[in-house]
Amino acid sequence: MARMTKKARDQLAAHLGSQSHEQLVGLVAELAEGDTELRNRLLLEAASAGTGPVDAASYRRSFSDALRSGSAARRDGPRTSGAWARSVHQVTESIGALLEAGHAEEVIGITEYALGRVDVTMSRVDDSSGWFSQVLMDLEALHHSACEAVRPDPVALARKLFAMEVDTEWDILIDSAKRYADLLGDEGLAEMRRLADERWSQLPPVDPHRRGSGERHFHLTRMMETLAEVAGDVDTRVEVMARDLSYPYHYVQIAEVLTEAGRSDDALAWAERGLAAFEDTDHHMRGDSRLDDVVLAGWSQHGRMAEVVELVWKRFSERPTLASYQRLKRRTSEAGEWDEHRPRAMVVLEAQAAARAEAVASRPTPINRYAARLPVPATHDELIAVLAWDGQLDDAWAMALEHGASLSLWLQLAAAIEAERPLDAASAYARDVEAQIERKQSRAYENAVDRVAHIRTLHDRAGDPEGFDAYLVDLRQRHRQKTKFIRLLDEAGLNARSG
Repeated sequence: MARMTKKARDQLAAHLGSQSHEQLVGLVAELAEGDTELRNRLLLEAASAGTGPVDAASYRRSFSDALRSGSAARRDGPRTSGAWARSVHQVTESIGALLEAGHAEEVIGITEYALGRVDVTMSRVDDSSGWFSQVLMDLEALHHSACEAVRPDPVALARKLFAMEVDTEWDILIDSAKRYADLLGDEGLAEMRRLADERWSQLPPVDPHRRGSGERHFHLTRMMETLAEVAGDVDTRVEVMARDLSYPYHYVQIAEVLTEAGRSDDALAWAERGLAAFEDTDHHMRGDSRLDDVVLAGWSQHGRMAEVVELVWKRFSERPTLASYQRLKRRTSEAGEWDEHRPRAMVVLEAQAAARAEAVASRPTPINRYAARLPVPATHDELIAVLAWDGQLDDAWAMALEHGASLSLWLQLAAAIEAERPLDAASAYARDVEAQIERKQSRAYENAVDRVAHIRTLHDRAGDPEGFDAYLVDLRQRHRQKTKFIRLLDEAGLNARSG
């Protein structure tokens, strides 16, 4: 927007100065009707001044207008989004000023309206910036503070909170039974529990292995759990949680509640139930070992080491990874059986690597150049990672040279050996240089140059500056057409130093 000249500003000031108070008030009010930002500013100033009666409808309209402006914000990008966030924040500030001016009762109604608008709008908003979540938290804080000032009828408050928390799509006033417990008191909590029980009785239990039941089911379940937690009723809390046992982790959560209550035996029993319920599924194959860990910890505490060893070996055999190998070593060491199981584990890892290598070798020849460019699977990664973790770096390095490895594993090995074997580490880092260059992005080029500088350091440490010069000459020659990369090398002073 173009700025006014001094002459125009003076003319405008002279004109306004000639108007009556009533005319100026009417003009500003008229402008505020069509300008959301101006109206919000004036509302904030009026609230801060504490003058005149509160027009709650104006605050509701300002909030709605500010939310609607978010549609344009999403289309126009970050700059407009920032302006939108400021507009919404300005409205919440005016509501906060209204509370400070002693209008708590009006603030309750305004924030309840605003929270309802947030619930409707949230599904259409990209909240990756976190602005919208902050608006929600600000409104919830204002509502709670206003209720503390007014101390509304606890039964009426319970009914409002129940509807706002349960009958919403998003997490509006989540855990209100806990947050408002002092305001609700026994009478309000009893009413909220009555409403929750009534609604709860209408819901069917969630079948094991059936996924999802909607947000409102989730909100009601959470409210039931919170009410039980506030009442200190562990059994009811477990009963509520047991309505949905569709995931292994749900058994973990029940076990955690029981453990916190000092009922470790009951916790273990529930974890064992979960283990049995999901034994025929592949949850552990997806790397979720939390239920296993609860069971293993319980068995260890009870000295049931044979069962511990049996389970960790079974899981390792099903999914031979570095993580399952580490768990196997830890648990079998506790049982004094690691020396027996390590050779068996290596046999499993070697067999897995051989089977993967055979599968890769038997793949048909790529039918086009695109298929040919696909990376060759790193068949021995798990075995190499285990050897490296076990401190067998020479064996791990030799196997990577023989069978190949993923780039991330090459870099892991390089970091582990560079102190003792700088030239070998440099050769691994050179692989990353090529990978970064192939990305053909500015940041990737910068990363590649940083790697090259480190490679020079490693060659110098090994007393091999000529080797680095040869590498650098070859690198520059092969990538001479990538002018930006070459320029970055020059700027970093990465030039051949000999001959």
